[in-house]
Amino acid sequence: MEIKIEQENLSITLNKTKLNFQLNKDYNFYLFKFNFCMKNTELYLRIKLPLFNFKIKLTDIVIFYWQDIFNDYINKNNIETKLEILKQNLDEISIDYINKFIELIHHWNHPYNNMWTDEDKKINKTYNKYKKIFKQPFPNILTINPYIYHNKYGLKDLPQNILDKINGNIIIDGGGFNGDTAVMFHEIFPDSEINIFEPLSVNINKINEIIKTGNFNDKIIPIHKGLSDKVQKTEITFNDTEIVDLIPIDQYYNQSSKKIGLIKLDTEGYETLIINGALDTIKKDKPVLAIAIYHTPEDFFELKSKIEALNLGYKFMIRRSEAILPQADLVLICYAEK
Repeated sequence: MEIKIEQENLSITLNKTKLNFQLNKDYNFYLFKFNFCMKNTELYLRIKLPLFNFKIKLTDIVIFYWQDIFNDYINKNNIETKLEILKQNLDEISIDYINKFIELIHHWNHPYNNMWTDEDKKINKTYNKYKKIFKQPFPNILTINPYIYHNKYGLKDLPQNILDKINGNIIIDGGGFNGDTAVMFHEIFPDSEINIFEPLSVNINKINEIIKTGNFNDKIIPIHKGLSDKVQKTEITFNDTEIVDLIPIDQYYNQSSKKIGLIKLDTEGYETLIINGALDTIKKDKPVLAIAIYHTPEDFFELKSKIEALNLGYKFMIRRSEAILPQADLVLICYAEK
């Protein structure tokens, strides 16, 4: 049996007979209905009987939403050379994440039973225990993925002296979404001012609601702007379409005497542009950087080299912020010990 998923379409080939289905669409079969649905990487068959429903897990599928741009980049570049440069001076866990990413490219949209690295499997054992005792801080406002807390947005393996140096300095939460990472950062770094840069009004409203409910001692500050390499406006569609303001980090903080301790970026492909607009700040303060690198191939293959070329003494590791898709949620962690 061969199974393949493309966008919302599922094809199942049995004995050279190909059956096509649309995900989440009900099909009638005698006295019951059925459909196929996905949850993260898991493909389920859902059976709807007159008196009750149930679902059966069929397999795991390698899903990656950015396949097209990665395929195009891979076809145009010498990936072996890119990988050799990327892996330089990285630890074994980081190299395993890179190797697994490349391995999974060959299985996109198909079943595969070995999606996760050994480190992922190790973390998952402790995470399964942790999420049972995790209490949502704002259950009536938003649901936070406990994995973000458990893995500290990928910062959990940083030396303690580096984490200590962040506390008390400004934390930039670029792409703050609904405030989930800012709430977590406040718990880890209670003396830091956390500036949430979030361009979408719906998310800013959610963050303001959390701030009114929680006790953050004025340490969490929402900024209704996105980040980029220059001042500009752009259009973002998320349910509704909104024209949003973008600003470089260097320009926003050019009159500030406060030190930046951490820059976290998860900005849907703007990461390299934002780093370009933050080079003066990075050179001045050498903040810890936690950058999502899975939205574009340029981020994944080239951003480490760009930061390395600054010659600021940064060390690097690749870790995971969440564990939803095996090739997503990968974060480049950069830190300088001096």
